[in-house]
Amino acid sequence: MSTEITNNENQTQRELLEKEIASHDYDGIKELNNPAPNWIWLLFLGTIGFALIYLVIYFGYPGNKMSQSDEYEKSVTAYNAQKDALKQADGGSTMNETEMIAMGEKLFKEKGCIACHGVNGEGNNIGPNLTDKFWINGCSQEQVVHIITEGKPEKGMTPFKSMMSQDQIASTATYIRKSLVGSNPTNAKAAQGEACE
Repeated sequence: MSTEITNNENQTQRELLEKEIASHDYDGIKELNNPAPNWIWLLFLGTIGFALIYLVIYFGYPGNKMSQSDEYEKSVTAYNAQKDALKQADGGSTMNETEMIAMGEKLFKEKGCIACHGVNGEGNNIGPNLTDKFWINGCSQEQVVHIITEGKPEKGMTPFKSMMSQDQIASTATYIRKSLVGSNPTNAKAAQGEACE
């Protein structure tokens, strides 16, 4: 009696398996139709949804300014703005001349320029006279900014690019050119370099 029950159960299980076997057959190999778990389906559908949203945002949505050409234009604009800011710092500043001279005078004293060039720019045993019309490293604002920025280590001139911002360097150069040149202090060092007009 128990063998009959077992045979019936086996028969029922075989029938159920036959129903669950997929219709396709590869070289006599059959497989059960086992659906993927729900979490895999959710992950799969979420990935497809994310991909569609990504495609719409970055490639398909008109006027969203996210295309490669728009990104290129943004980077070019940012680069040009940065270049203009550096150019302005090298040759000029957003401050007016009076503010630049005041800031430059303060920096001239604070940053130790007086140690080599004297309190009034008259020069001493180390640095040249900054008050006459003769200059060793050029006369223009750009040349003065350059010598302050890069220094001249072989002559003992410290580079100030790591100690001052471009605005501060431009202000110091303006102070030297507009306030010190022509001030004729006492005990001025003898002229060196070429005459500037």
